[in-house]
Amino acid sequence: MKGYGQSEKELKHGEEWFKLRSMVNPILMQPRNVLQYVDRMNLVADELNDNIKYLSEQNSNGEMPENFNTELYKWSLESIGVVTMDKHLGCLKRNVETDSEPQKLIQNVLQLFPLMYKLDVMPSLWKVISTPDLRKFFKVSDFMTDTNLKYINQCMKKLESQKTDQEDKTNVLQKLIKGDRDLAVVMALDMMTAGIDTTGRILGAALYFLAKNPEAQQQLRKEALTLLKIKDAPVTTEILSKASYLKAVIKETLRVAPIGGGNLRTTTDVVTNHLILCKTDQHFARANKFLPERWLSSTVGELSYKNVNPFVYAPFGYGPRGCVGKRLANLELEVALLKVIRNFEFKWPHEDMVFEVKLFYGMARPLKLHVKPLND
Repeated sequence: MKGYGQSEKELKHGEEWFKLRSMVNPILMQPRNVLQYVDRMNLVADELNDNIKYLSEQNSNGEMPENFNTELYKWSLESIGVVTMDKHLGCLKRNVETDSEPQKLIQNVLQLFPLMYKLDVMPSLWKVISTPDLRKFFKVSDFMTDTNLKYINQCMKKLESQKTDQEDKTNVLQKLIKGDRDLAVVMALDMMTAGIDTTGRILGAALYFLAKNPEAQQQLRKEALTLLKIKDAPVTTEILSKASYLKAVIKETLRVAPIGGGNLRTTTDVVTNHLILCKTDQHFARANKFLPERWLSSTVGELSYKNVNPFVYAPFGYGPRGCVGKRLANLELEVALLKVIRNFEFKWPHEDMVFEVKLFYGMARPLKLHVKPLND
């Protein structure tokens, strides 16, 4: 596996970790830096909508194919690529050539997480001998490193040609490069690996729970119809600031189907079962019900989130070691989910979805939603 600079930066602790986060936080945790991507996220969400419509037309009941989850991973890869590579990669294009870069990226990403599960969770001899899975993991990691580095170099050349000192005209990748080129490579890879499977899973889970809970779906669509008078209208920062039920749906999805936990420094042992805490009536009224209303500030009584200890619900972690990409993840999800629910009706005519814990917590069966495009 190729090394690049201090490629283990994201795994540091103590002072080295603090220096890293001190450089990254002002860039990735500032809302204005993330919100500048809203227009480009609209373009990605529009491509996803086009593909959902196409897939719904392939059979009479509008059922999504068994590999629909892959379509959501393509969406999340395309979304994060806008930030980490400053480029629309073309992952959502149909009939992509097998040897094209977008297709290779998709194939490598789909291999990455099963390999990480085998190497990190399952028993393996990779610490003793070079196993086939370890060699595959190195190959996948090298490809992603080389691809990210190529676009970072292109971004550096673009920066040099612009010769501007206006900080407000630079995007996230450019800001990272200006601070530390090695850091830009590491953070680009970290965001790619941390943000693709997770965000895709969350969007899939949200669509499933909305399909299973038609009242919540109708309430979200009512909000979408109010905010997006025309179904193909772009989502703006102003619209997102008014989309309270949309945010509640995402929060409720992360309560019912949290992706996973986080790690504290090695000297501290803490075990918190986020899934159990969030599905216990002791903490959440009607905990096994999908009720986005619990997250609305207007909700009062036992259902209100204000009655819950804030440390029970922490899908992005908490404090200095909280997820550095949470604002970006929320932006991707908010734009996509609002546009998708504005354009389609979702149903789930099957038995309840089975969820499982592997590297992440997620759906164990194909997401074969029944989708009906809306006319207005």
